Amino acid sequence: MRKIVFFVFCVSIFGKALGQTWQPVTADVGFTAKMFGASVEGKFKKMGAVIKFDPENLGGSSIVANVDATTIDTDNSLRDRHMREKSDFFEVAKYPKITMKSTKIEKAGNGYVGYFDLTVKSITKNLKVPFTFTSSGDKGTFNANVGINRRDWGIGGGTLGMSNDVTIKILVNTVSK
Repeated sequence: MRKIVFFVFCVSIFGKALGQTWQPVTADVGFTAKMFGASVEGKFKKMGAVIKFDPENLGGSSIVANVDATTIDTDNSLRDRHMREKSDFFEVAKYPKITMKSTKIEKAGNGYVGYFDLTVKSITKNLKVPFTFTSSGDKGTFNANVGINRRDWGIGGGTLGMSNDVTIKILVNTVSK
């Protein structure tokens, strides 16, 4: 009997250490930048992620996500093609994925802060991303907004009239596995 209790105890601790796994069902990954003072919005249509997140065990939580840079969409086919093909933008033939990998997740007020390595093209920089997580039953929603400087990742070069500040918005609806 002691062996069974010990086994159940070990399995429950091991499961907690891994964090709860959340499978993305839908994802909206968008961005906003200013061009000559006017807002330009865009999105990436394909995202994949492996999310292990347990609010009670942030040390065992991790998020690894990527977007398919070839799916960039700004509702302007000429701009989209330019952003996909040109070396001063995403150059998707050479760098088809943008990746984010958490290095640490902490509680912060009513939400969380994830520390991520964000790789765009071949440039990896650390990024602090505040986010919220809500759940109901086996469904969960992750929501984040973060500002970046596009030049930190070599995006946009010296494009005339383009602001350096870009806001990234991420909304991921998930189910627990």
